[in-house]
Amino acid sequence: MGGLTMVATEAPRHTHGADRDLLWETWEELDLPPGSRAEILRGAIYLSPTPMSRHNRLYFKLAKLLNDVVNEHDWAVINTETVLLPATDEAAVPDMVVVPDEVLDEHDDWRLPPDDVQLVAEITSDSTRKRDLTVKLESYAKANIPIYLVIDQFDGEGTVTVYHQPDGTGRYLQHQTVPFGEPIRLPKPFDIELDTMEFQSRRRKA
Repeated sequence: MGGLTMVATEAPRHTHGADRDLLWETWEELDLPPGSRAEILRGAIYLSPTPMSRHNRLYFKLAKLLNDVVNEHDWAVINTETVLLPATDEAAVPDMVVVPDEVLDEHDDWRLPPDDVQLVAEITSDSTRKRDLTVKLESYAKANIPIYLVIDQFDGEGTVTVYHQPDGTGRYLQHQTVPFGEPIRLPKPFDIELDTMEFQSRRRKA
């Protein structure tokens, strides 16, 4: 997500009882502008505005690279769904989520349990980069989400990192980072190589 991120409600990392109920009630009742998102992370509500064009281009390129394998497995690629993280009592809205297509029919709500998620991806922005690389890394691992992919626009000329094999305690046992332009492999059940050259900037010359 791009742009300024605001902390709407802040509380201790582990909220309990009435404080916890108020936090979640506030989050559920937020009236958000179109395109913006709200997440509960570390006992706070974070609001993020509509992503910028560069962010959207990277999302489109990643979805394109995943197209064949998601069609083969009958998976869905979405970017508006909330993933509940019970292990940390959080709710995240990843920039991309890959889930079996039938899961979207099974859930009438807009919140998904982590057990149904095949992959989450985040595309860093100035305001979200730290959380993507620290808070969400730990939270996704604690939720046992099998693969966490990070497209980091601000690491040199850009990098892609794939984390996998979560240990349930907040760590991924395996990870690999490559600069834009070098291939990187997604582990099973994807079992494909991503051509990250697609993420390199193609700004038109004046």
